[in-house]
Amino acid sequence: MNIKKLLLTAAAAGILVTTGAAARDFDRDGRPGYSMAVRHDGDGYRDLRGHDRYWREGYRGYVGRDVIFAGLRNHNYYRWAGDPYWFQGHYVVRTYDSFGRAVFVEVNPYTGGFVGVLRF
Repeated sequence: MNIKKLLLTAAAAGILVTTGAAARDFDRDGRPGYSMAVRHDGDGYRDLRGHDRYWREGYRGYVGRDVIFAGLRNHNYYRWAGDPYWFQGHYVVRTYDSFGRAVFVEVNPYTGGFVGVLRF
């Protein structure tokens, strides 16, 4: 019985090894089919190291805090604590939701647009 288990395990490992290499999807330029570079080709997304994720061509600089706070008011965040700042690669504002709990709201630093609530 032990030899059967050993042979079955070896056969399964051999099949996985041979089909795993053949099943990889490569594009015509040699990159894997679902790599980050392929998913974001041509959409203006550039997540290079040291470059922030919000940047698009045509942005000139950070918007004023009044624009950011107006965008927060449009999403029913009427109270906030301090100015927007960078936190772990996200541009956030510490605000309070309708229940009075402190939450971090992510905003786009170049347009002032609401991105979403960060959950930690």
